Amino acid sequence: MSRSVDRIPTLVLALAGSVLVIASGMRWGVPPLAWIAPVPWMLWIRRTTCWRERLAILAVLALATVAQLTKIIPTVFALGFGLPMALGTWIVLLVWDALRRRTSEVHALYAWPALIVLSDWSSYTSGPMGVWGSGASTQPDNLALLQLASLLGVAAIGALMAWVASFAAAALAAPGRSWWRHGVWLVLALVAAFSFGVWRLSEPSQGPTVRAAAIVTDLGLFPDSLPSREALDANLETLFERSARAADRGARVIVWNEGATIVERSDEPAVLARASAFAREHSVDLVLAYIVPTSHEPFRFENLAVFIDDSGVERARYYKRHPVPGETEPSDNPVPRIERPYGVVSLAICYDHDYPEMSRGHAGVGADLVLVPSSDWRGIDPIHTKLARVRAIEGGFSSIRPTRWAASAGFDPMGRIRGWMRVDEDNDRILVTELPVTRRRTLYAMVGDAPVVASASLYLLVLLSLILHRWRQTSARRDNVGAA
Repeated sequence: MSRSVDRIPTLVLALAGSVLVIASGMRWGVPPLAWIAPVPWMLWIRRTTCWRERLAILAVLALATVAQLTKIIPTVFALGFGLPMALGTWIVLLVWDALRRRTSEVHALYAWPALIVLSDWSSYTSGPMGVWGSGASTQPDNLALLQLASLLGVAAIGALMAWVASFAAAALAAPGRSWWRHGVWLVLALVAAFSFGVWRLSEPSQGPTVRAAAIVTDLGLFPDSLPSREALDANLETLFERSARAADRGARVIVWNEGATIVERSDEPAVLARASAFAREHSVDLVLAYIVPTSHEPFRFENLAVFIDDSGVERARYYKRHPVPGETEPSDNPVPRIERPYGVVSLAICYDHDYPEMSRGHAGVGADLVLVPSSDWRGIDPIHTKLARVRAIEGGFSSIRPTRWAASAGFDPMGRIRGWMRVDEDNDRILVTELPVTRRRTLYAMVGDAPVVASASLYLLVLLSLILHRWRQTSARRDNVGAA
């Protein structure tokens, strides 16, 4: 390690790393800081010599991660999610440093992006957080960068960001080395990624459009203080009244926000009959999003969306596949394909679109338009809505996301905002927007994460093979010395 970096007190690295973690992600995050947030931790772990020092890194990292999450959720929940996230990051740091010590600084430069790819991928394929915590989740407004998801998914975005951090850490820790060739490759990769994004965004949306409406309720649903029957009846009237106003404004498809009301099982046939009559009368496709209680003590429910076409026929009934942890049981119902005169429609519900598998599923059924009833809380407004457009970019479809307590939006297949309605403004809770309904084919929809994950895995396997080869050589030399 260079003398100048070695002279930086450990406390300074801990403070710098903590500030960058807290400031770079979630609500009020500063996106550029996410590109360098790992640097202090990488500098810190490479100077450690014992497990006590490494455990100190874990402790500080845990505090910083929990503090970051308290910007969007209460502390008790931040602890539940933040501690596992910090542990995962710490393990990646340990593995990276072990590889660096046993190979070389150059190998470590590329080992970090490879490890981040596998970490992000494992999180959104098997973890409860989806893409939250990935590099892409810190860049909700960097639309040119997000276009990379149409090629290689969010893991590629994380890899590019990790490469920047890894190069910065290597250049600071070993300035005597000649890093310029590696810097040139990094600059070329950045230029290529952003140039592709700018080019893709310059392309106009081709083909026909459909006018879609997002309907948002004023009613809140809290398990410990559910609305009265009178409040629910009034809310249902409001939902249909707002839907009628959207139809008067030319909406062809109308979508309610997630859990827009509570419908008892015994009342469900009557509500659906009314929705069917409404759809026929106004010649619209209507998506009712509501919850059906399955138990009141404790409160348990089904979270679903029902698609009724303009002839009054129920065409799809979709249950949320990826509920927020602790919300309700996940569903395994297939991604629906609904053929309409204006294009192929599919459904998702809120947190479903934090998982890239959904964009591939929608693309797999040929969706031109995905309807995403949602319900957020103010702590993730408007980040969650903006991140939902990454699924549209991955799958090449348009989407509309009516959202309770947060911004509602419509996106085209490049993730460009075609309609936006803030929750904190005085409006009628009706968003009507024109959306393209011609799906764009994307590489990611065809091949998924395989190229990036395979490349990262292969590189790490090469490093492990190199370490094993060196260990065998060392053992052989020792045996020869002993024999002599």
